[in-house]
Amino acid sequence: MQSSGTLSFFQYLAGFLLLITLSFGITFAVSKYTTEKEAQQAASAARAVMLQQ
Repeated sequence: MQSSGTLSFFQYLAGFLLLITLSFGITFAVSKYTTEKEAQQAASAARAVMLQQ
C-alpha cells in the first residue's frame, strides 16, 4: 500500500504531464492549421496573378 504522500505526488505528476501533453497538442494543431491556411492563401494569390496576365 502506498503512502498518501506518494500517491499525491503521482497524481500531481500525472496531471502535470497531461497538461503539458495537451498544451503541445493544441500548439501543434494551431500551427498546422495556420500553415495550411497560409499555403492556401498563397496559392490563391498566385492563381489570381496568373489569371490577370
